[in-house]
Amino acid sequence: MSNEHIYKVWAPDNCLWSPWVKPVLFACMDDPEPSEASLPVVGETPWVPPVDERVAMVLDLPREEGVIVGLELAGHGYRPVPLYNALPRPSGIPANMAEPEYFQKVSVVDVRPIMNALWLGTKKLAELAIAVDAPPVFLLDANRRGGGENLFPGRYDNRSVSFTTDFPSAIFLKTHGISRVILVQRFHAQPQPDLAHALRRWQEGGIAIQLKQLETMELPQNIIIQKPSWFGAVWYRVMVSLGVQRNVLGGYGGYIAQPSGG
Repeated sequence: MSNEHIYKVWAPDNCLWSPWVKPVLFACMDDPEPSEASLPVVGETPWVPPVDERVAMVLDLPREEGVIVGLELAGHGYRPVPLYNALPRPSGIPANMAEPEYFQKVSVVDVRPIMNALWLGTKKLAELAIAVDAPPVFLLDANRRGGGENLFPGRYDNRSVSFTTDFPSAIFLKTHGISRVILVQRFHAQPQPDLAHALRRWQEGGIAIQLKQLETMELPQNIIIQKPSWFGAVWYRVMVSLGVQRNVLGGYGGYIAQPSGG
């Protein structure tokens, strides 16, 4: 499968949510095909609302787990929308020339499992008859901000952040019949700080936010998104961007420079 074919399956031309799909990982996919033959099967999901209830979801799950759960929800009629925005490796190093240990040792965030899952899930997604305006399931990597990894000169810093502009507005959601969003994550009772900005804006725009913690058997519960630091500040995006490496090719990724002598 070509990069373009895989991308078009995840971002069909006629899909309402395709403008929000991030092309970064798809552009970095190279032959050969991932060695894993299939993706794990998700267990029962009794917490998933019927698709005709028009509920959107945000899956903030680590590594490939968001893709796996997203494909399960696609089987229920939802449309997975990948928002992964971190480059996997420095430019000029094809994926088929880099051993797994390379990604783990050099790249701060190992997004290779996410790339593999997107590739392996393409056939399944292509076979599903999902409505062009089906409710979206936005996919994020819970490890995108680095997860406490050591940062030192020579490492490839591909940590990323989520901005409000990565999501449709509350008005857009409501225009298309969506007035409830479920945040799906493993443990925490509140979203990560970067994601909190988008969810808080939705909440202030009249969108109900619920939380589903996968580590519990409980159904999604209503939550109030706490106002994050710098919420609404015009300089928030600039301040956050100072702490990550934007790449000229799009997305996030760049070598950590040696400190200058003084």
